[in-house]
Amino acid sequence: MVNDTSAKWVDPGELIPWEENPRNNDHAVDNLKKSIEMYGFTSPIIVRKATNQVIAGHTRLKAALSLGLKTVPVRFLEISESKARELAIADNKIGEIATWNDDELVTQILAMEEERGDIDFSDIGFSDDEIEELICRKQFGD
Repeated sequence: MVNDTSAKWVDPGELIPWEENPRNNDHAVDNLKKSIEMYGFTSPIIVRKATNQVIAGHTRLKAALSLGLKTVPVRFLEISESKARELAIADNKIGEIATWNDDELVTQILAMEEERGDIDFSDIGFSDDEIEELICRKQFGD
């Protein structure tokens, strides 16, 4: 398998979502739109070159289309349909395996609050209740 590791900027309308994608991601689109607006498009969409079908990045694609972006970064892979399916599932599942270092997370949250003061943690995917629980656990233990 030979793949160009660089991203190409393409019209998101040219990309084809994987119809059988088992991941439910509609609820994450608004948060990702905020992230794209704040930080730009930081991760390319991964696409099967032979078909223009999205392997990884369905939420990024939905957010880009909703924002009306004219181009998005895409990494095209020369990969079989079966390998594309495996990668799509692995890409999502492997991310779930990682865990947080709660102490370091709280340290970073407090630093962000000190720097900005007005940070809306929902912009980075955390609810106020989650933030409060993390801080309380650090201050008072589990």
